[in-house]
Amino acid sequence: MGERATIEPVRRSRLSHEIVVRLCQLIRQGRLKPGDRLTSERELAEQLRVSRSSLREALRTMELAGLIESRHGGGTYVRDALSWDAVSPLALVLQASDDTVGDLWEIRLIVEPEIAARAAIRASDSDIAALNELLARQESAIGQVDTSLAIDRAFHRELARASHNPVAVRVVEMIGSLLTEGRSHFVTSRERQQNALRRHRDILTAVGGRNPEAARNAMLNHLQEVEAHIVAELGDDRSST
Repeated sequence: MGERATIEPVRRSRLSHEIVVRLCQLIRQGRLKPGDRLTSERELAEQLRVSRSSLREALRTMELAGLIESRHGGGTYVRDALSWDAVSPLALVLQASDDTVGDLWEIRLIVEPEIAARAAIRASDSDIAALNELLARQESAIGQVDTSLAIDRAFHRELARASHNPVAVRVVEMIGSLLTEGRSHFVTSRERQQNALRRHRDILTAVGGRNPEAARNAMLNHLQEVEAHIVAELGDDRSST
């Protein structure tokens, strides 16, 4: 599969979930490419330091989603995907449940990076000022869970307004509302709030610099990072029950 990818070991108990996330990250980063053959099951399990049964479960999840394929007698290969950046590990690990969080997150990965890119092109000076004011309020609200969450949502909504697309605003509002109703506890820690603030600043820097590609990437990095935390917390919740 070309240059050998270095794979860090999985250290937590939610093994199959984190394996899905780790493999999707490798593909997103281009370290595994469409058409590449995965190393043998034994070797991959050793690299990740997981059991082969956990690895098989993760690979089965990815295969059912059409992301990899097993060829009889020929190993497992990465399949082509419309956009690996928009592939949601969270949607994959929740696909067998009635939980819609993964589906909502997948839509965010598709929609919000493009909204950020358009904001970098279309935002007015007053839009930039409003976003800067929100970040100042977000910094002051660190440690206040409900207030921090409300400002976080407001930043994404205001960014959509800065794209000057009314439909984008409605989509972001709807997704934000549904996610808050179902999973508000995912942003409670002080560290997570501080990290969200840093990522929002990255996005705003790109928007203010009129750099749509940087804005798109900054938003995508932000969403993927938060998604990985959600997957981790889901695994912790389920392993403790």
